Amino acid sequence: MAAPLAQLLTPRHLLLDSWTHERTFHRPGAGISCLYRVRALDRQAHIVTLYAGATSTAVKQSAPDTVQTTLAGIRLSLWLHPRDPLLPSLPWALSPVDVARDVFGEPDAGDRTVLSLSAYRPLRRAVVRAVSAERTAYLKILLPGQSGALRHRHGLLAGTAVPAATVTGPDPSAGPRAEGAVVLSALTGEPLLHGLRSGTHGLVPQDLTTLLDQLPDGALALDRRPAWSERSRAYGTAAAAILPQETARISAAARTIETLVRGLDPGPVVPVHGDFYEGNLLTGGGRITGLLDVDGLGPGHRVDDLACFLGHLAVLTELAPESALPGELRVFHNAFEEFALASGSSPAALNARAAGVALSLVPGARAGRYSRSENALTRLRAAESLLARAVASNGGKRL
Repeated sequence: MAAPLAQLLTPRHLLLDSWTHERTFHRPGAGISCLYRVRALDRQAHIVTLYAGATSTAVKQSAPDTVQTTLAGIRLSLWLHPRDPLLPSLPWALSPVDVARDVFGEPDAGDRTVLSLSAYRPLRRAVVRAVSAERTAYLKILLPGQSGALRHRHGLLAGTAVPAATVTGPDPSAGPRAEGAVVLSALTGEPLLHGLRSGTHGLVPQDLTTLLDQLPDGALALDRRPAWSERSRAYGTAAAAILPQETARISAAARTIETLVRGLDPGPVVPVHGDFYEGNLLTGGGRITGLLDVDGLGPGHRVDDLACFLGHLAVLTELAPESALPGELRVFHNAFEEFALASGSSPAALNARAAGVALSLVPGARAGRYSRSENALTRLRAAESLLARAVASNGGKRL
């Protein structure tokens, strides 16, 4: 990547000094994107640190501030953060002056506005946390044309008991630069993961199913998005790219998941969250105080929301077996199996779909406590454990 990164820096009169790979994002069927931390020298030989993105996803040649090149026969598009070629509102969201004026209505408070990038998926979405004095807002940056759908979803939730954020902006005067942004109010509480790790969250499984029961019927009129488990073959291909030595093992698991998901009754179509896991739940005082990331709100099967939660929890348990997570997994697993049966599906369908969720998490493995490959293998084991439970729940039949 040295030559493409150097080419990206040249128009800015910067000389590449060194670079470090930060993270890879593999979207099955849509390409691979990577983020890099770059050290460069300016004209005065001062060290400048920047972040760059590169993707194999097709990007228009006319995209501003984007360099296109070919490496080992692969067409690549590169950019310097925050000028993501498919998220044109991201530079606006990371400008303290613009956010102070267009979000907080304080045109002279740019130096007192603190911004932090809470989440970033290259070419897909970003979340920026903005703080000015006692006020906090979250700026969700989406692909052009998607902000209206998210506003509509939040509007549907506004008339329910679901503790979701409200839309507060941005100010229309911000113009085209902010068209891909939705400004959301801050919610109270801490991520459920903290309480799950320590066993101190104070919730019972029914608290989660009750929350899902409160999703609005209006969601049934929205477009349906495929569940994670319905793309198991594609995620299996992505997982095998990280663990090529386990290709046969991964392919066998993906095929079995796909067969079970297709063959087992998922129950009736109901309103679903679409990405229901601990990272999108805030808690406090033994209750759920916030439901985040409602982009996937729409029609689906309740068993998929429960499977999403279990798939993530199973992976976390494999990664931190010394914590309270194994006990939490048993409690939620047993309760959700009963709920799946009562809702017109089955424990086998629940576990097969949870296995699909865990498999979808393999490509996102990162180095940390474990190496990237060790982390990926741990996630694969979680998927296989859930799949074994699905087959056992189905009387040993793989269909």
